[in-house]
Amino acid sequence: MGNIPFGSYQIADKKYDRLGLYVHDYFIVKTLDKLRPGGIMAVITTKGTMDKKSSDVRKYIAQRAELLGAIRLPDNTFSKNAGTQITSDILFLQKRERVIDIEPDWIHLNEDENGLAVNSYFAEHPEMIVGKMEMVSGPYGMESTCMPDTTRPFAQQLQEAVSHIDGEIEAVSYTHLTL
Repeated sequence: MGNIPFGSYQIADKKYDRLGLYVHDYFIVKTLDKLRPGGIMAVITTKGTMDKKSSDVRKYIAQRAELLGAIRLPDNTFSKNAGTQITSDILFLQKRERVIDIEPDWIHLNEDENGLAVNSYFAEHPEMIVGKMEMVSGPYGMESTCMPDTTRPFAQQLQEAVSHIDGEIEAVSYTHLTL
């Protein structure tokens, strides 16, 4: 589990430089590559991972892991403890046994019920959005953001979304070395 750094800058790493990853995507793919097959990773990232126009990083992830689910958080989720106001997602990924050539729906964008461009996963699973997607004025013009739903407690909404995550961890047997 992790809350990775967000940002529009890259980390120099020869293994991943060719992918041109922003820092948040870099931490996801590097961590995923270090995870054992069958292992589950939960990571908080900016909505940019799931909603950016290019599907390249999502395809890279999908080839290596199954998306067990994702939860979109309102833009005020981390405002009190981190002083940031950004729409973010919790991704639940289970590493595949091997890399496969696959393009599941969630690597693409679609439109939600209001015509906003979002990741196909969220368009197909609006119950996984803790709040409501809206267009607002941002530092670079109009942008989509997840506005909080103030009609119900956040904890209750988050618990409902988490209840839709479906995954199973297989028992791992370790062989002990004797010296």
